[in-house]
Amino acid sequence: MRKQEERHIIDILFVIGLFCIFALSTIFLISIGADIYGKTVSNTEINFNDRTSFAYVTEKIRQADRSGAITASTLEGRSALKLQKTVQDTAYITWLYEDEGYLKELMVREDTPLSLSAGQEILPVSDFSVSRIQDNLLQITIHTADGDDCSLSVSLKADPYVSPAENEEGGAANEQ
Repeated sequence: MRKQEERHIIDILFVIGLFCIFALSTIFLISIGADIYGKTVSNTEINFNDRTSFAYVTEKIRQADRSGAITASTLEGRSALKLQKTVQDTAYITWLYEDEGYLKELMVREDTPLSLSAGQEILPVSDFSVSRIQDNLLQITIHTADGDDCSLSVSLKADPYVSPAENEEGGAANEQ
């Protein structure tokens, strides 16, 4: 009888031990999965910010890609992208630049005074620079808020030596 009781106790302890091992394994796997999920979400957010900032700037360049309309410039001592456009005989300038930790966009009439703080916040970045490395090639460098340095070269399709006014007059007929 005593041996039978010992056998039942050993059986119960074995089942409890097996259950504890299973529970600890489950908790361990869940914590690993949660860690992997957190890293994936973080990397996705970083990639989103990097790619979205480049896609946004590239799309703005493509929209303004007319001869002489795109300039690597400075705005209050900061590197900026200057995009010129004429709408109903009124000249407008769109500025893309970094201010207060954000990539900002500011569209103003050509004769309007500027204020960096007036720009619309697009995405968080720590630095934004634009340079012309060849006649039809811009180098855009964005230092993201998380510390990554990303560069992109954008080829312009339009002739850089024709003024925007000449392009608007001659380009309108070509677009139709």
